[in-house]
Amino acid sequence: MKIKAGTFYGIGVGPGDPELLTIKAVNAIKEVDVVFTAGHQRSGISMAGKIAYEYLQGKEVIALPFPHTFDSVSGRSPHREAAEKIVEALKRPASVAFLTIGDPMTFSTFTYVLEAVRDIDPGVPVKVIPGITSFAAAAAATVTPLAEGEESFAVVGAAKTTEKLSKAIDAVDNLVIMKPYRHSGEVCDILDERGLGMHTWFCVECSRPHERCYLGLDVAREEGSDKYMSLFIVRKELK
Repeated sequence: MKIKAGTFYGIGVGPGDPELLTIKAVNAIKEVDVVFTAGHQRSGISMAGKIAYEYLQGKEVIALPFPHTFDSVSGRSPHREAAEKIVEALKRPASVAFLTIGDPMTFSTFTYVLEAVRDIDPGVPVKVIPGITSFAAAAAATVTPLAEGEESFAVVGAAKTTEKLSKAIDAVDNLVIMKPYRHSGEVCDILDERGLGMHTWFCVECSRPHERCYLGLDVAREEGSDKYMSLFIVRKELK
């Protein structure tokens, strides 16, 4: 992959284990001029930056503070400010990367930043390097097929509401429920009502040193509301 000045690269660094970084992601990180990472608004710690730490040595790295939010935010201050800094770097001209955990196009801060960048400069060239998602890591950790044969499979976000969850359960065979932490109790209630409690894995910090996966809903009810890096995998037909 040829890295070009003036191009904005969205790079997925995977779910947490540095060994799950793709070769293409590593090569791009090494070659770009400037790397932006999303840090926690209070601590400033960048999970994506920690994953890619080995490949960031000696590079220009700019950590940007972001809140944990899930709305469309092209007009909001943190994402707009980040976009302005990114566009400024692109106009040097420099090749610029934004690192994100998981995959850049799946429940990612990158999509909000990209929206804001395009709002400032619609003509910016963009390249996206996909990454391994947290639910792929969770499926591997629990040895749970997400879909086989003629089965259907859906990924549903529960960060703001659980309204779509019941419809999704009715519509598909298997389900991943992403970012449920504030609504973990509601998710558990819905799954219990459908008799799916023991058809469900609750996974926390997939592929990270403190990875934990539990069959059933007990731990999710007790601890889920405090676990930001968590998800559910639901299979109607257990394997």
